[in-house]
Amino acid sequence: MKNNQKIKYKTSLNFEKFVNYFQPKFIDINGQKVTKKFPWNRIFWSLIVLVLIALIISLIKPDFQNWTIFWKSIGNFFEVNKVIEIGSTKITPYQTFVKSLQLLWRTVSYSILGTILGIAISIPVSLLSSKNFIKNKYVYYPFRFIMSVIRAVPPIVFAFIFWFLFSSSLAATLSIAIFVTSIMSKWLYEDLDTYDVSAYTGIQSIGNGKVIAFKVSIFPYLIKRIFSYGFYSFEMVVRFAAILSIVGISTIGELLADNYATINNYSHMSIVIWILVSFMIILEFINYLIKKYFLEFSAKHPNIDEQLSYEDKLKSLKKQKPKIYIWKIVFGIALLALICASLVQVNWAIGNSIKISQFKTGISKLFNPDWTLFQTWTNSKTNPVVLGFEALLVAFAATLIGFILAFIFGILASKNVNKYFAYPFKLIIITIRAIPPFTFALLFLILSKDSKIFAGVLALGIHSIGMLGKLVMESVEKIPNKVFQSLDSLGSSWFQKVYYGVVKAILPQALSNFLYRAELNFKSTVVIGAVGASNFGFQISIYSAQFQDWDKLSSYLIFTIVIVLIIEQISNLIRNKLIKGYFFAENSWITQRINKVTFLKALAVNQITEENFVHDIKYARYLIAKFNYDKLKFIEDFNKNQYQNIQNYHSILLQKKELNSIFKQKYHELANNLKKIKSDVYKQTKASISTEVKKIQFIKRHKIALKSANIACDKYIESFSGV
Repeated sequence: MKNNQKIKYKTSLNFEKFVNYFQPKFIDINGQKVTKKFPWNRIFWSLIVLVLIALIISLIKPDFQNWTIFWKSIGNFFEVNKVIEIGSTKITPYQTFVKSLQLLWRTVSYSILGTILGIAISIPVSLLSSKNFIKNKYVYYPFRFIMSVIRAVPPIVFAFIFWFLFSSSLAATLSIAIFVTSIMSKWLYEDLDTYDVSAYTGIQSIGNGKVIAFKVSIFPYLIKRIFSYGFYSFEMVVRFAAILSIVGISTIGELLADNYATINNYSHMSIVIWILVSFMIILEFINYLIKKYFLEFSAKHPNIDEQLSYEDKLKSLKKQKPKIYIWKIVFGIALLALICASLVQVNWAIGNSIKISQFKTGISKLFNPDWTLFQTWTNSKTNPVVLGFEALLVAFAATLIGFILAFIFGILASKNVNKYFAYPFKLIIITIRAIPPFTFALLFLILSKDSKIFAGVLALGIHSIGMLGKLVMESVEKIPNKVFQSLDSLGSSWFQKVYYGVVKAILPQALSNFLYRAELNFKSTVVIGAVGASNFGFQISIYSAQFQDWDKLSSYLIFTIVIVLIIEQISNLIRNKLIKGYFFAENSWITQRINKVTFLKALAVNQITEENFVHDIKYARYLIAKFNYDKLKFIEDFNKNQYQNIQNYHSILLQKKELNSIFKQKYHELANNLKKIKSDVYKQTKASISTEVKKIQFIKRHKIALKSANIACDKYIESFSGV
């Protein structure tokens, strides 16, 4: 019996030691109490990532069966002066080169017009979606929701729909415009939400109108963001426009698919790819000029000879004045010329009567989803939920692969980290970014014999390297040189500079980009699905092309919209945590609810320990953590006592149990008091304003009463301060 008690005693004691190990430790540093918590979050997320990686690997089923054939086919890209045959027609490399340039110009024309139209629409939409300018949430929330829904729909679907309404070139332009509007409006209203509007309101307060206030205070800031985001959007839509060949619209993408996408014709496909790469390099150079002379331009301090007369000083200043306006004029003329030339490429016509009739039939089906698809769980080949989660897996796995490699390539491509070998890595990023994802999918379908999922993961993963790598590179190049100079002065090695100066600085933003890229990759499964690398995307592309199946398309779009909206909300929460340090805003009801519970627990502890209470959330958390630690401290003190026995140990456990009971009792008393105060104040306030606010406006009355009740609750908690 004694042995059993001894074993039970030791087991219980060891368990308490184990629990105590994970509790916060309290360190006194020069009289200041510091709480050192166990790194639960780091361990938890590390385990989650490891489990997800293992799960992804098991589900995507890596397949390298055709490795030899794949590498042989890659060799065909480097064959020079090869004449290919498409049907009975022989095509020389020169003919492919000329046709590539013609189709590239057509693609760029659609992209220019679509981007400008999208930007023009996104400006008022972003202003109407911004909390800073539209205070009424019943205005900005609907606009945000509509844009989120539009953004959730794969842009290729809009191209298919517009193809029935307009000419193919106009359909391409409008689908690009919608795509640009959806992403630009989000970027702009997020920027406007963080903009300090004090100057805007100040200008109005001295008698100026809203238009003048907007022009003077906000427009200069907004125009820079429009240029920056607009150029990035243009680069994105050039690749999207290339993909429109799937719809049947003549773009450069038709030379990267169909007859050219056979192993024997890869030498001509490589010509198209290098033309796209060259175009991307030109875009990078133009982007550099725009940043240098428009977005980030700062005039040098003039050199003035103090011995000169006043008039000569003025002349000297005028001569040294930067001729930035010349660049602006040149840029404006070039842009206007490109717009005029692009307008000629578009056939501004609606579809014929047959196509419009088909559209009317299809649109009626689009608003009548085929719900039976959701019921066919046994047939996973058509169920949107099953295929959708498969596509989500592809998107997440691809983004993870792309993120890891992009992080490395992006750092190595930045000049302030890799001075001598940055340009080769930049070229790699540009090359990858220039190639549309469906081209990668066609290649990896050769590699993967039995796993389409694996081919899709590789295609989107490699494509993500280019997109994320550019963002990482730009983030690194924004780090001031002073950071690296200070690390050099400390004798840091290159790896230490990268870790402390780069990785820690850009990781939150890089993870934020990772989440956004995962959302884009989910929609991109439609593109790779068109060539067979994603079952979900394949179904959407097939149903989009046939107006008779738009009811089935609607079912897939419903699932897509729901998933993308959920991903977007989760991404926003995680981005808030990464960048701002919290999941929910301080004024959100979730945060307020959590804080109230925390304060009540701290008050309960305060009444037990009789320590001074401070109405501060950090101090409240400290009190709770300290109380939990002190309960286990009994066990720690007992362990240090050399006269240990079972009876003493049981008495300590009993004390701990009684302490928990008292804590619960105090907490419930305080919670009931707070609940009663809230209820009483709510009823009194609602009754008192019933004469002032119409009874029909019950929502307004409820809000006023609830606000008063919450204020009363806060006052009740504050009343314990100093007690």
